[in-house]
This record gives sequence, structure tokens and C-alpha cells, in this order.
Amino acid sequence: MLDVRLVPTKIKDYQAIVVIDVLRATTTMITAISNGAQFLVPVETVEQARIYRNDGFLLCGERGGVKPEDFDLGNSPLEYTKDVVKDKKLVITTTNGTKALAKAREHSKNIILGAFVNFSKTLEYIKKFDDILFVCSGNDGEESFEDTQVAGAFIEKLVLLKEYELSDSALISLNFWKSIKRPNFTGKHSRVLKAYGFKDDIIFSQQLDIFNTVVIYDGDKVIKGE
Repeated sequence: MLDVRLVPTKIKDYQAIVVIDVLRATTTMITAISNGAQFLVPVETVEQARIYRNDGFLLCGERGGVKPEDFDLGNSPLEYTKDVVKDKKLVITTTNGTKALAKAREHSKNIILGAFVNFSKTLEYIKKFDDILFVCSGNDGEESFEDTQVAGAFIEKLVLLKEYELSDSALISLNFWKSIKRPNFTGKHSRVLKAYGFKDDIIFSQQLDIFNTVVIYDGDKVIKGE
């Protein structure tokens, strides 16, 4: 079975869950791990993140797209270069993505971060599972134009590899992706990010296979998958 939640609600138990917040949390966390960060601890609130400061963590994340004043890094993947994150421990909180990870943790032992920047490596990893739920983080409880594209792109490739039953939401995502054929980040959240000056983040997040890394969430930390 391939299934999709267009927003992170009514999540059920699945063999594997792929959490998608392509603009920008999952793209950012994948970039951090690919550039040598030890791990990231995703938390749901800014206050929870601040607790980690005295333990040598970099404080990372955003609220409403903007870095909290006392944080080290925001939620732009372009900030997470090797010079900045290599061998570092990070704690991250975002408006949508880290909350979706917390919800997924209750329903699967196999949680994978989904994005375009490491698409092929992630596809190679998830194809071993027979039952996969794609959880789109959405935008403040509303569907995400961009997250849905990522889910549809994965489904298109998976159904070429073996037979799956598809839920209606999986069919919606698949047919949407087939109608556009390539990343097209022009939804509401893209427009908001552009207005905040993050046009380069949008360009970066649309790129395929910049990294050859699979990134997973073990229920505690975001780490490199084997």
C-alpha cells in the first residue's frame, strides 16, 4: 500500500513513513547531515530548543519563516554548509516539519526524511518496504503544493518497481506530479519565502540528487541512514 497524508493528521501505523517538508525543514536537515553534522534533535517548540544551548548544540530553526533572534541558524538549507555544521550537534524546531516528525514517531519504527535533494538515494532505501505512508507537513494545517509534488514523484517511481495498492490520496499525488513532470515551486509558501528574501532556498530545494545520502529519524535524532 502507498498512502499519502496531505496534512499530518489521522496518521496510522505503517511499515515506513516518509515525512516531507520540502520548503524547508526536510531539505535543511538532509543538507545538514550530508554536510557532516553529527545529528539533529527535532523539537516542537522554540522553548524546548533553547534548553539544549548549554549542552553545546547549535540552535536552529524558524517561526513564520524567520530565525528566532537568539538562534544560531535559521531554516535555510544554504546556511548549513560543511564549515558551519561538520561534526556539530544541532537542535531544530520549525513551524511544520518538526511537528510532523513528532507525529510520525508514534506510528512507525522506520521514518525517513523526504525531499528532492537526495531523491534517488531515498528511493533506493524505501523501495524495500511494502507499506509506505507519505506525510506532507503542509502549511499551518493546509495542504502544501510543494510537498504533494515530492510525494507524487516518489509514488511514480515506486509503482514502476513493483505492484502497490494506491490510496485515493496517493492517486491524487501521483496524477498531480504527472501533470507537472518536474519540480514547480510556485505555491503559497513559495511566494511567502520569496517575499522574505529566500528565493535561493526555493531554487536549491527544487534540485534533484545534490546529495547521495539517506536521512532517517530514529525517534530521537535525525541521522544518516545506512
